[in-house]
Amino acid sequence: MIQKSYFPFVLMGVVLLLALSACGSPQAPAPTLDMNAVFTQVGATLEMGYTQTALAMPTATTTNTPEPTLTPEPSATPQPLIITTPTATITPTFAGLASLYTNPATANGCYNAALVEDVTIPAGTKADPGDTFTKTWRLINTGTCDWLADFKITYVGGNLFGSDTTKIRQRVAVGNTGEISLNMVAPGGSGAVVSNWQMATNDGNLFGPVLTVSITLPGTSTTSGNCYNATLVSDVTIPDGTEVKAGDSFTKTWSIENSGTCEWTRDFKITFVGGNLFGSDTTKIRKFVKAGATVNISLDMVAPKGSGTATSSWQMADESGNLFGQIFTINIVLK
Repeated sequence: MIQKSYFPFVLMGVVLLLALSACGSPQAPAPTLDMNAVFTQVGATLEMGYTQTALAMPTATTTNTPEPTLTPEPSATPQPLIITTPTATITPTFAGLASLYTNPATANGCYNAALVEDVTIPAGTKADPGDTFTKTWRLINTGTCDWLADFKITYVGGNLFGSDTTKIRQRVAVGNTGEISLNMVAPGGSGAVVSNWQMATNDGNLFGPVLTVSITLPGTSTTSGNCYNATLVSDVTIPDGTEVKAGDSFTKTWSIENSGTCEWTRDFKITFVGGNLFGSDTTKIRKFVKAGATVNISLDMVAPKGSGTATSSWQMADESGNLFGQIFTINIVLK
């Protein structure tokens, strides 16, 4: 506890006594008191008094309270940067494109095919006799087994165009596409000329649709593409996929329109162009069919031995055997 100092009061008393003694002394008057000197002396005395008082006071023990140690905030453990990449769902070709083309009726066991597009030589392409060209089809494997390099593109009817059955020399996985090509030569003659081909396994088993090459040679033959044409209206009997027991007889009937500009005569034919004959053969239509008219054309057939799908392909021909129009296909499932 700090003690109260009385020194200032003593000093004031001294000053007062000096003043009184100066006033009441009988002796000769003393020199005039210099008050500035008095105040200076008083100031010095006060300063000395304060100094002594401070020295006389007990020294306070100063305890330095240490500053609290700041505990650092725990550092956040660095977390790895996680980048979320959207997962692209890749739809297999078979589930997408192939499903649009799949026709079970053209299958043979686990093998099937479909035409995606004619890459070269579209139907009716004009050519001169002796012209060389390469016909390319883009096919898709719509079956459940891969095609092997020893599989073939096989001639099944019409004009050979100087080509022949040829290995595809490539493996085509299920659901994938492949381009199949043949080097050809335009034959002599005039008008529309057709060549028909089909895929086959290394054992020669046909599958898939009939693939057609159609060119138009110069000339004024009545079989030119501008005169004769045929278009399927409907399958009257035995629609694709019909189940038939091996050895059973049946009649296949198509409703066909004469979509050309010339009349068909009685000697026009429905002609076998590929696949299995089903016990039938090229047959005359035995009737006149005017341009724009529709006619039912029938064939008596017998289901072949075996199992799975069997296919037979046919086309219209004039009395000279010149093919024209659409290819008509029969696809049955053998029991």
